[in-house]
Amino acid sequence: METAHLLLIILAVFVALFLAVFQYIYKNKEKSQLNYWLSFLRFLSLFSIFLLLINPSIKKEIFQIIKPNLVIALDNSSSIKYKSQDTNVISLLELVKADYDLNDKFSIEYYSFGNEFKNLDSLRFNENQTNLYAPLHEFTKLYNKGINPVVLITDGNQTIGNTVEFSSYKSPVFSFVAGDTTKVEDIFINQLNVNENTFINNEFPVEVFVNYVGNESITKNLSIYYNGKRLFSKQLNFSKTDNVKIESFFLKAESKGNQYYTVKIENLENEQNVINNAKDFSINVVEEKSEILILADIIHPDLGMLKKSIEQNKQHSVSILKIDNNKINASSYQLVILYQPNKKFKKIIEEILTKKIHYFIISGSNTDWNFLNTTQHIFKKKALSVTENYNPVFNLDYGSFMSNDIGFSNFAPLEDVFGAVKFSIPFKTLLYQKIGNIATEEPLLATFDHNNQKGGVLFGENIWRWRMSSFNENKTFELFDGFMANLIQYLASDFKSKKLNVSIKPIYFSNETIQVSANYFDDNLNLDKRVKLWLTVSHKETNYLNKIPFALVKNRFVAELSNVPAFEYSYLVEVENQKESISGSFKVLPFEIEQQFTQSDDSALKILASNTNGAVYYNNQEIDLLQDLKMDDRFKSIQKASILKTPLIDWKWLLGFIIFLLSIEWFTRKYFGKI
Repeated sequence: METAHLLLIILAVFVALFLAVFQYIYKNKEKSQLNYWLSFLRFLSLFSIFLLLINPSIKKEIFQIIKPNLVIALDNSSSIKYKSQDTNVISLLELVKADYDLNDKFSIEYYSFGNEFKNLDSLRFNENQTNLYAPLHEFTKLYNKGINPVVLITDGNQTIGNTVEFSSYKSPVFSFVAGDTTKVEDIFINQLNVNENTFINNEFPVEVFVNYVGNESITKNLSIYYNGKRLFSKQLNFSKTDNVKIESFFLKAESKGNQYYTVKIENLENEQNVINNAKDFSINVVEEKSEILILADIIHPDLGMLKKSIEQNKQHSVSILKIDNNKINASSYQLVILYQPNKKFKKIIEEILTKKIHYFIISGSNTDWNFLNTTQHIFKKKALSVTENYNPVFNLDYGSFMSNDIGFSNFAPLEDVFGAVKFSIPFKTLLYQKIGNIATEEPLLATFDHNNQKGGVLFGENIWRWRMSSFNENKTFELFDGFMANLIQYLASDFKSKKLNVSIKPIYFSNETIQVSANYFDDNLNLDKRVKLWLTVSHKETNYLNKIPFALVKNRFVAELSNVPAFEYSYLVEVENQKESISGSFKVLPFEIEQQFTQSDDSALKILASNTNGAVYYNNQEIDLLQDLKMDDRFKSIQKASILKTPLIDWKWLLGFIIFLLSIEWFTRKYFGKI
């Protein structure tokens, strides 16, 4: 109790005593026992009221037993069921839940992983990918204090994600390997590398990784097929030690659109698993290549980042020139990016506006806004002499091209001079400005299409930080580079903005849900939610025909198909009572990538166990796993002491006590005729 509260309580005792004695004894000449009794009651009630007004806190030391966390992560991929290990995994899960001593020692949390990481709801073993790195990456963020052991229940076969051996998780990881790890003779295509896009009549590279598991020396043919025709064939020699072959070759793209190929390695004589002997791949063949020019007067990390990011799409080629270069021919480029323009850009801007060359302006702290405001009349900025940081906010209703929110809310801010922006023509805002915690309707990234000339403007430098932020969040540059590809493709294209846009993958697996998304815009390029869109999927040879409507989901039309047999299909997306439509094709493959692994793999799990001071267990060692967890002295409960302060005003019974005292006093006075 604080000293101030103690002094006030002492004062309250004297004040309450004084008032009680003054009323019933000092003022009353009759010194009867009744008056003493009434004086005592009044003292108690007054003192209690004063206590409530002072409201001291009562400190109490409490002790809490905190159990260590035990995190159970279960592989929910289809490879578990394919190996007939689903019952073993479920049995182990039930053993964990039923073990009283284990649950008494640990606070146990359950998660599942496959394509995605999530809290355990149910196990269906239907996810078509396995990301072993994902759960450990998430656990690093969720359980970053103390020792939090993990039980990883999996077959060890990873199909996506970072290598699990290099996980930064600090606590021990105990892996239970579901299935047989005994190696059987097998030959398979382990990896296939190919570009997403190429140009018609160009030769595109294909890289194939072929692995052999066995003790014999063998020779097998590697072949590439297109529409049933063999385009490439080569004999590969394998042995027990020489068991990996990497073959690179070039194929010519002779037809426009999505083209489908199959790479196949010849089967072994008594091979148990032949599913993994073939892989299908596709490549999008386009007719034109966009030449992009970046002009700048300063050296900035944004320049190199823009070139690298844009050129990830092989449809684009980027050149970076200094504005002082006298040999600049803007007309030879489909898009000119003007980075922080100043007076030196006058001639090139005049050429761009005169010849209606598509352009993209990026401003920053070195932009000469007095010059830019007078040289072009599309937009103006009342620039002040101070700089400001601007965070991006994605506009879901943006209508000029298909784009997704790639996590802009987590991106680092851009820097630009402070000031209001005003456009003189219609424009579309892709990203809004957010200053601190205040979201505005000021554009951060905007595009426009005026008099057959496309343009865009980004009000801020240091966009290189966005690419790094995207990588840190997703462990890949693909999302950011895809966003840039869509933006550049729109700005560099001579085609008018399409009212109907469709997004669909070229290849699906037979167990996947086929999802098609679309947007439809009115004449003002605003998202039109009133229309009705239809998806028609067909296959002539099998007479397969399925026509379904799109549903509006979060400002986008979505249609889904499941249980589609493995074939190549044609699709048609059309707008009801409109002439707008888009057609194309996609392919459904007959097997899952998870089925390529017939055996379990403990190699990465052993390294993980060694790095984290964990262990690896196998089938029939379930009891050993649970026993070791219970006996491990590293995982102990701790007793945590804490001081609980309870304000006296929270003692509701004290108020009742005061009412009781006042009631007794009143009743006594009434009974003896004192009232």
